[in-house]
Amino acid sequence: MNNYRNLLLLPLLFTPAIGVAAEAHVHGSATLQIAVDGNTLQLAFSSPLVNLLGFEHQPRTDKQKRAVHNMAKTLAHAERIFLPSPTALCTLQTVKLDSVVLEKASADAHEEHTHAGHDHADLDGDFTFVCAKPAELHELEVNLFADFPLLKKLNVEAVTQNSQVAATLNPSNTRMVWK
Repeated sequence: MNNYRNLLLLPLLFTPAIGVAAEAHVHGSATLQIAVDGNTLQLAFSSPLVNLLGFEHQPRTDKQKRAVHNMAKTLAHAERIFLPSPTALCTLQTVKLDSVVLEKASADAHEEHTHAGHDHADLDGDFTFVCAKPAELHELEVNLFADFPLLKKLNVEAVTQNSQVAATLNPSNTRMVWK
């Protein structure tokens, strides 16, 4: 019955209309939602682009285009950024990144919105790990702050088969623990 309840909670955790993802677009702050179900570890990351790039508009210069490329390349290697409990033997399976700066579409086809003359855009990332020893999975080390120094705070929620926890991580506190 407990597994069934957690399976029902998983879609809610990843629904942007509720939970941490409903927070306002705040520079310096991002969200991470963690769901553990059986041997699967799912992570949903959302951040204003300014935290990752230093800007939130379509890249205009070669330097900005390189920044977008480097951001995507860094996040594509999520196994270096999100480190599950080592004894759980988790392997990265999929990475999905979604942002207007990653799309090749024209400016009027993207979802960026303007508020008082400022562009606001986010990056959403979904990461799936499969763990050989899921019973050993009880923490996640998050190394986002080293690669993205404009990120100052990460609001984290985790749903596992045995617990629901929330925490705020920052450059001096990068570990989310659950039991």
